[in-house]
Amino acid sequence: MSSYRKKRNPVKPAKPMPDPEYSNPGVERSIHTDRLTSGLPYQRPVNPKEVERLIREWDERLLDPITVSFRDGKFYVVDGQHRISAMRKMNGGQGVMVNCKVYNGLTYEQEADLCYKLDKAKKRLSLSQSTNVLAESGADPEITEVKRLVENCGFTWALGKSHGKTGEIVSTRALVNAYRLLGGASFTRMLQLLWDTWQGDPRSLTAAVLSGMALFVKTYDTEVNDKAFISRLSQCDPDEINRRGRADFSTSNTALRFARVILEKYNGQRGGRKLPYRFRG
Repeated sequence: MSSYRKKRNPVKPAKPMPDPEYSNPGVERSIHTDRLTSGLPYQRPVNPKEVERLIREWDERLLDPITVSFRDGKFYVVDGQHRISAMRKMNGGQGVMVNCKVYNGLTYEQEADLCYKLDKAKKRLSLSQSTNVLAESGADPEITEVKRLVENCGFTWALGKSHGKTGEIVSTRALVNAYRLLGGASFTRMLQLLWDTWQGDPRSLTAAVLSGMALFVKTYDTEVNDKAFISRLSQCDPDEINRRGRADFSTSNTALRFARVILEKYNGQRGGRKLPYRFRG
């Protein structure tokens, strides 16, 4: 019997896949604006005042190329909507040839992530805009989870793009803070109570009401009867909750002011168990 043993090649550790953003440095080329697609959900809405400012201060020597992603046979504008709008306006509303930096192989989520990094570097994003980009890119697990839970409960996280429609939540900070305070299960419960009580009425989804609801649910947790809450609070106009909460000058804590109003309305109906005052403050 042969003593020969076949040598096995050592297993080499797999090399990490390169990030497409850096493996493809972008190729500069001129493209007509009529071939460029913009207005994607991760982008900032075009601000007419910003367009006018660009026109007043126009200096081509200071302009970077338009950042473009070539995906599925189309050229998508990742960064440069305002510059394109300004150039078209200066050209009588007609399209023009523009210098672009084109990336190939990016997914929609990677485009959103690149948009976020470019805007963040230029300090152009508001909180709602940066949160919107993170939600679209999927780069932030917490924001992605908040968005998922909000949509699962029938709401839309409008992130500063409100159209006054039923179920639109515009608030960013109050909603994220509610998720951090409550955790996923109680956060979902809070959203479901809001929906079942006021059916997505935008007046019930202000940042102040969300903050108050989060504190109320956190404080009373299992003591609250959900059916009783829906029955009692649905008889209360959301405008009254907003008005009463704003009129409380005993504390600067918005969440506490509105949680007090919610507690008062919960206890204000005849019959059923009343909740003791447990808020700190």
